Amino acid sequence: MVWLDGKPTLVKTLAWPVDDPDLKRGIWDRKGWSVMDDQILFWRAFPLSENPRTVIYMANTTSARDNQADTITLERVAELGYAAHSLVIVPAVGFVTAEWRSNSGVYFRAHSGTGEFLRERHCPAQASYRGLSVLGNTVSLCVTSTDPVPPHWKKYSSPYLTYRRLDYVAGHTLDLPNDLVAESIATWNADSGDLHMIKLPELFLENMQHEADFQYISPLKIALAGRLAFPPCGAVLCAFSTNAEDKEEPRMFYQGEHTDPDSITNYLGQTSTSTLGSVVVHNHDSGSRITIFKSELLLGNIPSVATTTTQEMPEMREAWNYPNDARTLDFKVSNFPYVAATRVLVYRQDFSAERTMIFVLDFDQTLLASLLSKQPSERADWNAQLVDACAQVKVVTRRFNIAVEGEIWDGEYPWPQRPPPEWEAHLDTILKDDDKDDDEGEYMDDSDSDSEVLTSGLEYDEAPEEHREPVPFGYVQTTLRLEGVTNVERLAITDHVVLEMPQLGKNGRVFYFD
Repeated sequence: MVWLDGKPTLVKTLAWPVDDPDLKRGIWDRKGWSVMDDQILFWRAFPLSENPRTVIYMANTTSARDNQADTITLERVAELGYAAHSLVIVPAVGFVTAEWRSNSGVYFRAHSGTGEFLRERHCPAQASYRGLSVLGNTVSLCVTSTDPVPPHWKKYSSPYLTYRRLDYVAGHTLDLPNDLVAESIATWNADSGDLHMIKLPELFLENMQHEADFQYISPLKIALAGRLAFPPCGAVLCAFSTNAEDKEEPRMFYQGEHTDPDSITNYLGQTSTSTLGSVVVHNHDSGSRITIFKSELLLGNIPSVATTTTQEMPEMREAWNYPNDARTLDFKVSNFPYVAATRVLVYRQDFSAERTMIFVLDFDQTLLASLLSKQPSERADWNAQLVDACAQVKVVTRRFNIAVEGEIWDGEYPWPQRPPPEWEAHLDTILKDDDKDDDEGEYMDDSDSDSEVLTSGLEYDEAPEEHREPVPFGYVQTTLRLEGVTNVERLAITDHVVLEMPQLGKNGRVFYFD
């Protein structure tokens, strides 16, 4: 229940090592982060130095939790004799790197947590994109293989795909081909050394554009974010089998409305846990709206039917037709892992607001059911506790989706149903209250005293009485009180902490919630 309080139990500084020359070097480099379970890894590669190399820094938030020091240091743990292009933590192994070599392909290498070389595997490819994805001991990378592809596939290849290449450097790599198709996913088991190639569905490649953002949703299924390559455009989340012998058609879930049809984003929520979660987050509307899917819907464990069957469009499912299994909400997300098991880290800010509000949305349906089961007296007692603690919790089961410009589409009585008058009156009341909260937010200041700027207490936003069994797919929204955060786009979440990721020359912080 600590997460529900919204206030960290402990805060520590996440600091850089002192006087490390490779953190002060001003020359051109590649760098990145990996956050997995309780481990944090920063890497910095120097491809143009006389001896190309990669330096690795790591910290463990769990082991540092109970010591007396108020600082956790990113310790330098290894130096590799090559300049990596991507790197991720693989908890049971240590970490894995991907190095791209022109005219050759990708070299996967596994290292222990101290940098000891374990094994490597070469994967021939024409290009590789974005970064490594992890499932257990397996890492995966989207590539253009050496296999020929039908010429018409190139017609729908994303014009932005070149910018996702591992070897792309803005202002320097000007001669990269722009007609390649990222049609494969290379998967390498860092323990056994086995390499496999997974082909993206032909139906997807013939109709969609993508930018190589994918994730496993089960050991045998992958979700890939994309968009329809021709009018009426729209974001698409495609779930397909990794088994080439599986003849099942991919399940494609479509979002037709977007704030800017020319700026549909193709991002999936980065996860920070090594185990598969029960939700998948699709960040699709220019950073202004996200859709949270039950994994079971994408996997096919929940029945769904294709409804977009016009001649111009492939058969797709419309996400809003599944109010029990998917929700489109108007939140923004950070540039770091913002999904940890059932929790999703989000934020919201009006243009005129002076403070960004940070929330955790918890889609743990067991937690939701337990909070719904509280009797009125228990809810009143809990509300009093939250008010005393200046905490704010919202329990949501009312089904709705947020359209462009903030319009709310009722999922309880969708058109052409006519809602009862008492439900319409209820919606008018709660939506006016939301508008009032937004107006109050315009006058928030930057004070570190949360009690001065946050409304507090408990709110139950429930489905109508006749729609409460079985319990709808809902969530618990907690307002986080992270004092002093200056850049919400650098926040990340794990099972136990929220991280404010450091920048070179500036420390970060670890907010504990356990």
